Amino acid sequence: MKTLNTIIKYILIFMVIAMFILTTVQVILRYGFNRALSWSEELVRFLFVWATFLGAAIGIREHIHIGVDAVVNFLPASLRRYADTLVYLIIFLFGIVLIAAGMSVVTLTHSQLSPALDLPMSYVYIALPLCGFLSMMYSGMEIFRIWKKRKTEGEG
Repeated sequence: MKTLNTIIKYILIFMVIAMFILTTVQVILRYGFNRALSWSEELVRFLFVWATFLGAAIGIREHIHIGVDAVVNFLPASLRRYADTLVYLIIFLFGIVLIAAGMSVVTLTHSQLSPALDLPMSYVYIALPLCGFLSMMYSGMEIFRIWKKRKTEGEG
C-alpha cells in the first residue's frame, strides 16, 4: 500500500511540474513570439483534472481533508470514534457514487475526441471512478484503523 501511495505522489509531482512547464512555455510563445501551441492548454487542463482527483484521494490517506475539528474536539473520545467513522463512511459512499457516475460518463464520452489532442475524452473522465475506488479503499482502511485502535485500547 505504501508503494501505491508513493507512486501516486510521484505522478502528482510529475503532473504539477508538467503543468508549470507547459503553461510557462505557452505564455512565452504566445506573448513573446506571437505563436501558441495548439494543444498545450488542453493538456494542462486534462492534467489539472487528474491531479485534482488523485490529490483528493491522497488527501484522504494523508488525513488532510477538510474537517470541523472544533466540533469534534468537544466530543468525548468514545464519540469521536463514531464521528470519525461517520466521516469516513460518507467518503466511502461518495466513492461509490464517483465510480457509478464516473463509469457512466466514461462510457458516454469514449467516442468523443478532444479538439486539440484528438484523444478520447474518456481518458480524462476515467479519473472519476479511479478517485472513487481510491477514496473507498483509503476510507475503508481508515475505518478499520479506527476500530482496530479502539479494540487494542480497550484491551490495554
